[in-house]
Amino acid sequence: MSNFLLIFTVFFLCSKVYCERTKEKIYVDITSSGRSPCFRRLNGTHQIGCTSDPKGNVGVVHYVNTSSDIDWLLEKGPHKPYAVLLSARYFNMGTVKRLQASGKVNGIMVIQVAGKEDKYPPAEAFSPDKSCPNQGYGLYSGNEDYEGCSKAVWNPVGQGLMFQDLSIPIFILTQEKDVDFIIEKCYKKFNERDSAGKARDYPLCAVQLKDRMDGAKDSETCTRRTNHQLNLNPDRYCDALGDQNVYATVKDITNEETRENKSVIVVAARMDSFSMFEDHYPSADNHVSGIVALLAVAEAIGKVKDKIRDSNLTKDVMFTFFQGEAFDYIGSGRMVYDMENNLFPSSVTGKYIQKINFRHISHFVEVNQLAYRDEGKVWIHTDPISRPKLPEVDKMVSDLKDIDPSLVEVADMSLPLPPASVQSFLKKADLPAVVVTDHKKEYTNKFYNSRLDLASEIKANCEKGSNKSECYNTVSEQAKNLTQIADMLAKFLYKLATGENSTNDVVVDENTVNHLLYCYLISPNCELFKQSLSKDKADQLADEPYQFYVGVNTQLNNYTALTNQMLMVYLGDRVENVIAKNCTTDTKKQAVYHEQWIQGPLNENGTRNPYCIRGSANFSLAISKAFEIDGYDFKSRQFSTWTESVWQIDAINVRIFLIPSKKFEVATLVVGVLILIISLFGGYFLNKRASILFESSTPDTSQSPVSL
Repeated sequence: MSNFLLIFTVFFLCSKVYCERTKEKIYVDITSSGRSPCFRRLNGTHQIGCTSDPKGNVGVVHYVNTSSDIDWLLEKGPHKPYAVLLSARYFNMGTVKRLQASGKVNGIMVIQVAGKEDKYPPAEAFSPDKSCPNQGYGLYSGNEDYEGCSKAVWNPVGQGLMFQDLSIPIFILTQEKDVDFIIEKCYKKFNERDSAGKARDYPLCAVQLKDRMDGAKDSETCTRRTNHQLNLNPDRYCDALGDQNVYATVKDITNEETRENKSVIVVAARMDSFSMFEDHYPSADNHVSGIVALLAVAEAIGKVKDKIRDSNLTKDVMFTFFQGEAFDYIGSGRMVYDMENNLFPSSVTGKYIQKINFRHISHFVEVNQLAYRDEGKVWIHTDPISRPKLPEVDKMVSDLKDIDPSLVEVADMSLPLPPASVQSFLKKADLPAVVVTDHKKEYTNKFYNSRLDLASEIKANCEKGSNKSECYNTVSEQAKNLTQIADMLAKFLYKLATGENSTNDVVVDENTVNHLLYCYLISPNCELFKQSLSKDKADQLADEPYQFYVGVNTQLNNYTALTNQMLMVYLGDRVENVIAKNCTTDTKKQAVYHEQWIQGPLNENGTRNPYCIRGSANFSLAISKAFEIDGYDFKSRQFSTWTESVWQIDAINVRIFLIPSKKFEVATLVVGVLILIISLFGGYFLNKRASILFESSTPDTSQSPVSL
């Protein structure tokens, strides 16, 4: 028995090794670093995005580099189903819908190779968002005068491809070697039609695109399936989108003090974007330009914070960064709900803290896209519904223009506000509010909420040949432009808070702006972030940028944490004469503040001098109430209802292989069956004739030996 087990084990291991080697000869896998899938999301009424069959979709590779390539495929291509390799210029709503409607296409691959624009030209303009973003959840939803961007189409290049239920796998390919292999060794070698337009015969090169999503139908159905399970190892089908908002106040209002009405200026920016494809959310203009400008303003205000803190006549300034805004205002919608119900802010320690609600807000200033300045200006947008009731709005606009007349212009006041977080607040109350952005009317950003909103597009990338140190310390033109905007905003906020014109102390540092651009868009493993964190956290910083996607509400977004940390540093106070273990919360102010030990800037000798910092920077929930209210009506549009489908570890794969003709496959099957039948008959024959064919030659030892 033991010999049998040994033989069986050896046979099994040899078979497995042989099978693996055979698989390697048959398939060429595109590694995870070279491809990124389009995945499925769901809301209260629909499912959107991509998925594949459980075992993947298989199609013959067809390369589309001209419009004639599409026409040939649809009119003459005989080898359906196809998997189309698309030049980025042709990846748009029209092409995708046309390919899908043909019934010939089983999947799509899109070329996106960074740094190879001459070889693989990118799209000149592309936005998967709608032409009127967030229209169903904004201030003007249901307003007959302004609904549906009737007065201004903000995102004219937006085709809404993101919001289509495509139900076929779509991948972007990001590695030059993979794209070259598919074009040269796969398509041109086996599939390319001849000069007369005649299709090639078998064998043909094909691809298996596997992108299987578990969530289906809509968020309500998907979450119900996830929550109502009776087994011990429940499956998840989707997770609610959500994260944390970030905020910090300049004033140190303690538990014993009371906030006055109209005593808080809210200045805000958004922190998230989206894209059709996993891990591709660069968002350079979309909101990084706004984040960087607002953090630079926070640093400038932080340098004069004592002048704001030390007077009862000044207003507080609350810097706020919202998450999930690309998905129907998740973050701002949640903060509005919490303010209405006296739940904001929550205490750091669980103890009582002075609340902020609508009656405390005096002004609202939002910073939006800033990198592409229309006519070289920044534009002030206001709400045409509430502005006539609020003379403070005209005063805000006038003050902004007075600070820098050459920079600031006012957009047409008959136009509604562009998509902005402040719309969530204005739905509930009339507030003096302005939105500062780079477009006079329609977006100047041609890649809004897309994978192509890159640092290189806003001229904030590292030049070829420069090392990271040079890039980090060389002030770009974009950094200079954002510094001018941030400086204007800082002076405006100081005047709004104190009633006084700013002194020379309120100045934005262009090096800070440049460093922030580098850290957010090029590499988080930068000196600015390192010196603002403890050593343990600094050692964990990645070299490549993190993702500006809200994600699911189970893990804190990396940039959310880093933005909170920068607010802590810029608005916080250094606590002197303490060591790390004594860097603890002040008892009197523990509900407002918390302390952190950070390692500080790098000295010339390579050492650092760590210190303790105390600040009010904190988090608030950016999770929709739709997933917390029992029996919530997911079709009511009161709260955002977005979820993301779950997928399994082995659900994503792309691999190339050759497929023979049907005749060859049938012939192979027939030959295999014949060999099987012959083997069975041969085995039967050998078994029946074994005694003859294998006659024993062993001597007969049954008789006793003869004695001598």
